[in-house]
Amino acid sequence: MLSFWDMAYLTGLAPWDSGEPLRELVEMVKRGMIKPSKVLDIGCGTGSNVVFLASKGFETHGLDISRVALAKASKRAAAKGVKCFLHHLDFRDADKVSKLGDFDLAIDVGCYHSLPNGADRLRYINSLNKVLRKGGEYFLWCFVRGKSFSWGPPGVYENEIEQNYRERYDILESHRINTPFRDMLFTTCVR
Repeated sequence: MLSFWDMAYLTGLAPWDSGEPLRELVEMVKRGMIKPSKVLDIGCGTGSNVVFLASKGFETHGLDISRVALAKASKRAAAKGVKCFLHHLDFRDADKVSKLGDFDLAIDVGCYHSLPNGADRLRYINSLNKVLRKGGEYFLWCFVRGKSFSWGPPGVYENEIEQNYRERYDILESHRINTPFRDMLFTTCVR
């Protein structure tokens, strides 16, 4: 049986999937703010970011809960002639995730903010702690929780990232990004 995520990617009803790498990520690579390293894209979807980073010399690993999204990511990588390691995993399963090894950089564009409750978010952070090496960077894009939208991912509260990550991560930057759908928070951290 297909999951919600598989159906969204299969039917094209995945508005979060622009098919392009994130502007902030492209700019960071262009400016030399991040150098080729071993990267994990948590909830990589159809692979826009992992394929972009692989094309710039990064060792990229993408994981997603949707097999349909991963199949599309594999086709995208093949079309661009780059090698990406793609994993069908639920990031909340720390035991399975830890088998991927250590990463220098982890990025998340919409996985964390889609988790429905605090327990799932703490399991996510536990997995992150297992795979992001000490001194590794973590980039997180999340919708801000608000009353104006009654559908879509739950999002995060303004201070939630700081509260949940401050014990093991130094937050270097966090700022709002206005989007036509909902405002987002972009946060950069170091473990």
